[in-house]
Amino acid sequence: MIENGRCRQEGFGDMTQKDRERVEAAARFAARLCECAGEGQAFYDGFWRRLVQDGNILAEFVYYMEHGDFACCTKVAGRTVVDVMVWQIDHFKANLDRGQEDMRCNKDKMVLHAFDTMTKMALDPQPYLAKMETETGTDFVGKFI
Repeated sequence: MIENGRCRQEGFGDMTQKDRERVEAAARFAARLCECAGEGQAFYDGFWRRLVQDGNILAEFVYYMEHGDFACCTKVAGRTVVDVMVWQIDHFKANLDRGQEDMRCNKDKMVLHAFDTMTKMALDPQPYLAKMETETGTDFVGKFI
C-alpha cells in the first residue's frame, strides 16, 4: 500500500474496512474516468477486472485518486505509470500530427489509458516493452515512410 507518499509494495493484501472503502471509491472513480474519457461499460469492466488483480497497481491508482498525483512506487518491468504515460503522450503527439485529436484536452483519458496499459503490461510486459523501446514520436524526418 502507498501511504503518505511512502512505498510499500504489498498492495492491498488483507484489507481493512478503510481499504475496502478506498477500493469502492476507486471503482466509482474509475467509472467516472471512463465516462469522462468517453469509454463504455465494456472498457470499464476489463480495466477494473485487471486493476483489482494487481494490488500494487490498484494502490497506485488509489494514490492517484486521493492525491491527483503519481506516487510512482509501482513498477512493471521497470516502468512506472508515468513512464507509460510519457510513451503514450509521444503517440498522442503523433496522432495530433495526423489530425486525430480526441485526447487534446482530456487528461482523464490520458491517465485512464496509462493505468489501463499498465494493467495489461502486468499480464504480458514484452510487447509493450518492445514498443516503448522502439517507437518514438515524430521527432525525425522519414518516420512514417
